[in-house]
Amino acid sequence: MVVRLRLLLILALALGVAASGVRAQAPAAVQNPAEQAAYTNAINIKDPTKRAETLEIFLAWYPNSVLRIDAYEQVMAAWQTAGNPAKADATATKLLQIDPDNVRALANRAYVGRTRAMSGEPAALASAAAAAERGIAAMAKWPKPAAVSDGDFARTKSQMIAIFDGTLGFAALQAKDYAKARTHYLAAVTVDPDNLADVYQLSVAQLEMQPSDPLGFWYGARAIAIARAAKNDQAASGIDRYVRSRYHRYHGSEEGWDALVTRVAAGEKIPPDGFTKSISRALSPAEAAVAAVTEHDPASLSYSEWAFVLSHREDSPANKEAADKVWHAIADKQKDGARLKIPVKVITATPDRIEAALSDGNQASNTVDLSIALARPLSPLPAVGATISIVGTLSDYRVQPFTFMMTKAELADESLPVAGGPCADPRPQMCTRDYRPACGSLKDGSRKTYGNACSACADPNVTTQAAGACPQ
Repeated sequence: MVVRLRLLLILALALGVAASGVRAQAPAAVQNPAEQAAYTNAINIKDPTKRAETLEIFLAWYPNSVLRIDAYEQVMAAWQTAGNPAKADATATKLLQIDPDNVRALANRAYVGRTRAMSGEPAALASAAAAAERGIAAMAKWPKPAAVSDGDFARTKSQMIAIFDGTLGFAALQAKDYAKARTHYLAAVTVDPDNLADVYQLSVAQLEMQPSDPLGFWYGARAIAIARAAKNDQAASGIDRYVRSRYHRYHGSEEGWDALVTRVAAGEKIPPDGFTKSISRALSPAEAAVAAVTEHDPASLSYSEWAFVLSHREDSPANKEAADKVWHAIADKQKDGARLKIPVKVITATPDRIEAALSDGNQASNTVDLSIALARPLSPLPAVGATISIVGTLSDYRVQPFTFMMTKAELADESLPVAGGPCADPRPQMCTRDYRPACGSLKDGSRKTYGNACSACADPNVTTQAAGACPQ
């Protein structure tokens, strides 16, 4: 409704009609006194519906009148004033057949077509966009009506262009050409910063771009303020849901969003300088992987951080470069036969291979991200779920699902007593006296705590052992 009222004011100024009422205007010399009288009487009718109908009768009686273009423009404006945009559009269609570059008719066609498209008639948008394109081109040769001041005419032209840009912005938005939509909407809202449709749709265009333009958050907050000022709580709520969700995605939380809405509602009509820098952006996983290498020496990263960077190798050229730096750092740490010691959680174990979880997340979910080829058969085996340290060479990795490949691996000395599982034959004949308790399961089903794993398996009645004392 607000947009329609603005269009009416624009048409009124363009036609030389005062806002307080319609006054007679004779834009061209008329030889027939009856024709002039009929036109003058028609445009002075106060009721817009009767004025439009009377002017249509005038056009039927005088189809070749020198006043016909002005009459069509007055009919179009009258139907808009009467709240009948369909008849106004039908009149614009007739006028454009006579005068294809008529700016008033093109503005009406653009406005009505966009309105219909926004109301669920997408087929109406093509003609609206075409009218807007032609209207912008026609503005350069649009003559100023004699009854309109230079200042009013300049303002009217700006408002007309805003209608055209708003329509073209909406067409680009529907085509998902967000950069083009942003350009047109910025031009429109510069002229009319209180136009809810243009301000909100500008926000959408900015936030749907890749990467997002954070100015969209300010325009989203501005759209909420306009809707609330118009007491359109339903629109304000819907806008808030959409923009708030994009803010959370961009920023990583909703922190600061409500304060922004409150500040804009208090009176901001243009984004403050430096606004885009005021909202920090949460990095995507791929971006975080690049940042980890950019901001830190790859050699100083943890094993989990190495895995994280390498797992995003294929995401972008920057990620490939970051992964290469990490792999070179790993290779440097293994020069001259040096091996790495890595703490892991055992997921499965055989004498020749251990599948383990390295990162905290994978340990929590029992997901393998380290496949360990042992240097020699291992017995007894580490218990599933045990945390051990493994020493070996990281020789390769797979990106998806991410898995390090370790070769020439052995249990670290401190993890030897943590090994668990079936006792292997032949049984140990001698064991050290170091106390690292192990729980032995006996053939009769009972359990007994031994000083260490070796002592447990030295007992022929023990079938398996596990790290730690037996539960009480």
